[in-house]
Amino acid sequence: MNILLVSPKAQTGGLESLRKGNQILQGVLYVAAAAKVSGHKPIVVIADKSCIDEYVQQYRPQIIGVSCVSATYPIAAELLRYVKARYPELKTIIGGHHATFMYKEVIAETGVDYVCRGEAEQVFPALLESLEQGEPHPAIEGIVFFKDGAYHNDGRIAILEDIESIPKITRDLVAPEFSFSPKIVSSRGCPFNCSFCSISAFYGGKYRQRSVESVIADIKDYISWGYDTFWFHDDNLTVDVNWVSSFCDKLEQEKLKISYNCMSRVDTIVKHPDLIKRMAETGCRLISIGIESGIPEVLERMHKKINISQIMKAIKIMNRLSISHNWYMILGSGDEYDTPRHIEQNIRFFSSLPFGYVLISILTPFPGTELFSKLQAEGRIRHYNWADYDVTHCVYEPLGISHQALERYLPKAYLKVYLSKGWKLIPLFVQSFRRKAIRPAMIFSALRVMAANVILGKDMNSALKKR
Repeated sequence: MNILLVSPKAQTGGLESLRKGNQILQGVLYVAAAAKVSGHKPIVVIADKSCIDEYVQQYRPQIIGVSCVSATYPIAAELLRYVKARYPELKTIIGGHHATFMYKEVIAETGVDYVCRGEAEQVFPALLESLEQGEPHPAIEGIVFFKDGAYHNDGRIAILEDIESIPKITRDLVAPEFSFSPKIVSSRGCPFNCSFCSISAFYGGKYRQRSVESVIADIKDYISWGYDTFWFHDDNLTVDVNWVSSFCDKLEQEKLKISYNCMSRVDTIVKHPDLIKRMAETGCRLISIGIESGIPEVLERMHKKINISQIMKAIKIMNRLSISHNWYMILGSGDEYDTPRHIEQNIRFFSSLPFGYVLISILTPFPGTELFSKLQAEGRIRHYNWADYDVTHCVYEPLGISHQALERYLPKAYLKVYLSKGWKLIPLFVQSFRRKAIRPAMIFSALRVMAANVILGKDMNSALKKR
């Protein structure tokens, strides 16, 4: 079958706005690879309603698949409605975190034929085989459809037991007019359970790891394409410290000179500083770490399982190493700590310590999270305008402050945190560029946003939209 897979073309805000252009979602590439291995002809494009016709006419698909996050769901929904009206003979399917948790609403709003709940590498090829055999309503758990007034196959989220055999991504999966930077996947899932994160719910708490050898093989393939800088797509690369140690050993043994970025945790850094040092020696140039708050009570409510003492130690360790570091900060908590006093306390905390880069967002209740369920049960979700679920809008009603006032703290927080660094910003930028940890374009994009907000008086959300 000919398969057209779409990564939405969107003018998103949030942290994604600092990236140039639109990104092809990594999950779509693995779905395409799985379809190819099964004997089909997939092609991945970046599109929206305005340009989907040209790809349908060019590739003549029998099925169109779309993946999205909550913020890009409106673009995906508009595209699906258009395709169903203009090309009623085509089968349609949507996947991703948002569709996984909101599948009933998605089917009702778009008329999509199928929703893939969970990982698609096995269930999507199974659906294609069924369609080829003339069976449009197969019993494939995770491939949900609505028929005769009922939802079918929605009993569980489809999750791979073993990710060692996930198919390899190849360049021919993507339409020639688009480029993509290959990301490394060494694991999927996260054993932690942060209240605001949909990862643990999506993967059912499962954490699965590939072998060091298969990851090294992927890296060698991508090096042959001309790449030497990689982002680990893992939710947390350092869950298994023995695996990371073996990976570093293998990089040295194979004499692979690469640069790589990843995500880790405060407690891992504190417990295993020698491992972080080893990562730096083998090419790690940037580590992103979620702190979210400097208020102990908020950390506890978020189930972060870290404390202020560990945060202080982690900062010292990271500043001793030749690795750049991002630290995530969240404005808001969803409970009684949503007050100006606590928000300003959090801003002071991040302004008072020698963090590297600080990436600030507004607490957002994504579908599937404990936070979403809590706020929905309390009737405090303001709306389901999913485009605003981009971590720069306050989409819930805080208890001790208005949602407008909470949003206004976002540019204030950025200004205070970065102005507190003073002249130290210069060596921070220089070291990051030298290490290839951050591209200059991202810094210039951030400066453009702040200038538009502070100097031109443009509101933060408008300033963050991609041009």
